[in-house]
Parts: sequence; C-alpha cells; structure tokens
Amino acid sequence: MRAVVALFTLLLSLTACAQEAPATFKAGEHYEVLPQAVVQDDDSKIEVTELFWYGCGHCYHFEAPLKKWQKTMPADVALKKIPAIWQPVMEVHARMYYVADALGALDKVHDPIFGAIAQQRKMFADRDGSEWKADQASIAALFSANGADGEKAAKLLNSFAINSKVKQGQAKQRAYKLSGTPEMVVAGKYRVSTSLPGLKGKSNGQQLMLEVVDFLIEKERADKG
Repeated sequence: MRAVVALFTLLLSLTACAQEAPATFKAGEHYEVLPQAVVQDDDSKIEVTELFWYGCGHCYHFEAPLKKWQKTMPADVALKKIPAIWQPVMEVHARMYYVADALGALDKVHDPIFGAIAQQRKMFADRDGSEWKADQASIAALFSANGADGEKAAKLLNSFAINSKVKQGQAKQRAYKLSGTPEMVVAGKYRVSTSLPGLKGKSNGQQLMLEVVDFLIEKERADKG
C-alpha cells in the first residue's frame, strides 16, 4: 500500500513540475530573429519595444495586459514604445506621442489619446487630398483637458525636436521589419507578432505574445551569461 501511495505522490509531483515548466517557443513560429540586431539605447537593460498605433483597435485592447505585464517587469528590463507610421495620418498620431513624451505628460494624455481615437473616432487631423495635417486646436484641447500644456503641445508638433523623433522612430521601425501593430521587439534581436504561425488566429494571441516576450527575455539573459 505504501508503495502505491509513494508512486501516486511521485506522479503528482511530476505532473506539477510539468505544469510549472516554462513554455518553449520556436523561432519562425512564435518569434522572428531579425537579420541584423538593432543597437539598444541602454546596454545595461534588456529592452522590450512595443510598436503601436493609436488608431489600432488591437493596440487599444493590448494596453490593459501590457500595463499588467509592466508591473511585474524585472529590474533589468526596460519597456520602450515606438508609434508606427505607414500612412500620413499615423504620423500625426506619432507626433502626439512624441510631444506628450517631450512634455513629460504621457501618463496624462496617452490613455485619453487612445480613448478618443478608438471610442470617438477622432483623428486629430484634417485631410487635404491624400495628405493629413494635424488639427492643432483639437490636439491642444485634448492636452489641456488632461492637465498638460495644450498651447505648448501645439507649438511642438512640427518642431525640429519632434521631426527628429519621427525620423528616428521610422528608422527603428524599418530595422525591426514591422509588419503590423501591435508588435514587440526584444533586445533589438527578436520580433514578436500575432501574425506569426504559432500565434496567428489564437483567441489569446496577445497574452501569448507577452509569454513569448518573457521567454525571449530569459533567453537574452542566459545568452549574456
């Protein structure tokens, strides 16, 4: 009888270990290895970069799990954000992000920008043929309504500093081989997207994306020794 109990206990222990074992993800299926590593801003950290667009519904819904993940982020990991641009109106939205960052007001206006675009379909831009120009009055009003300096925000939109940020973001976007939003890049080496075969069509694809990110953080940490 004791032998049976011991065997049963061993089986339970093995099952528990199997359940606790970290998932293994594969290159080409769950993440993509970039052809050339992109230099990080801070080599003392493992940088995780989210590429997003304020006008992307998937990005809007990804905010909640991403914020939850960020609260558990290890001390040696840094989360970065780059607003994606592949059409003119997206540049207006990217400028809003960079202006908020320059004013130290991301904590005040990041969510309101997402909400206004996702829920109210405000584009904060006027269309002139194929071009989109920033609606500075609406942008200033949104910043002001959320405790930021709206007048300064409007002035900064087309400044040299913001133009430089836009160009830097676009260069990183190209280097990261962006295919859609939201996507994440770990350590400038690995791109994670729900469009990859192992995540595509999964109902929990965004949560899986974060699990792949955790896996890649551990991989990078191990590779660093």
